[in-house]
Amino acid sequence: MRAPDGASTGGFSLRLLLPSDAPQYRTFRLNNLRLYPALFRADAAEEAQKPLATSERRLKPTPLNRWQGAFDQAGILIGAVGFRREPGAKRQHIGQIIGLSVAPDWQGKGIATALMLDVIDYARGLDGLRQIQLTVTIPNPAAEQLYDRLGFTVFGLEQDALRIGPESHPKQHRQLLLDR
Repeated sequence: MRAPDGASTGGFSLRLLLPSDAPQYRTFRLNNLRLYPALFRADAAEEAQKPLATSERRLKPTPLNRWQGAFDQAGILIGAVGFRREPGAKRQHIGQIIGLSVAPDWQGKGIATALMLDVIDYARGLDGLRQIQLTVTIPNPAAEQLYDRLGFTVFGLEQDALRIGPESHPKQHRQLLLDR
């Protein structure tokens, strides 16, 4: 069960991210893209060239798109996760987790778990949604253990999913079937 928006848990609170959060979100995201380039499809240098309006559009809640943030007691963004529902009649039963990230100083403190539980609870409430999918660059033991604990199972491996210079990084494809 998820905590209501604004509820505080362990020194942080969760709430829906909005376009007004774009400046803080953009800084947070670019920092994590720079620190962990192999964990995200987006490239920090390319993303830094995009205008703030790109982040504002990304954070605008729609029936198919939602971003949740974790904030410390001072109101600083310390974690974020996106949820996107697949469009179209044949894939609208699938949701995607995107961009889960936690600030380095806050890792290991339950923020990723809280964000994921919040998204899963939200998804369970969506009419017709039957599964949630995500990808994870491997190896990433902390993320793999989190997704295992939450019941996500591996259904595929994408070799050579990301290239950073000469290095190749595979991605696991995982899914959580929502039994109502």
